[in-house]
Amino acid sequence: MYTLGNILALCSSMFLCGPKGQWKNMSKEGRRVTSIVYVVALTLTLTVCFVTFPKDLRALQGLLILVLLAVEIAAMVWYSLSYIPYGRATAKSCCLSYCCCCMEESNV
Repeated sequence: MYTLGNILALCSSMFLCGPKGQWKNMSKEGRRVTSIVYVVALTLTLTVCFVTFPKDLRALQGLLILVLLAVEIAAMVWYSLSYIPYGRATAKSCCLSYCCCCMEESNV
């Protein structure tokens, strides 16, 4: 359901700025890789959901769906941060300071 909601959101933004405008926004240099990852994650999530797996691999299917949803969410957040001035740089510095803080605590 989450992936279908994201597809509807993508279509609604195409409705607002037109398919050509949406394509231009998504293919700008700073957003190109994130857009590709996002669209691939959407496609793979739907593919994995609708393909029937054997009973012994259904747990793997569920795990794969969760991983793809996490990739989808991360790509959407990173794409959204590209519209905020210094959004990605701020997010990077926050993550780095958090990681460094955690590393210092584990070494103590």
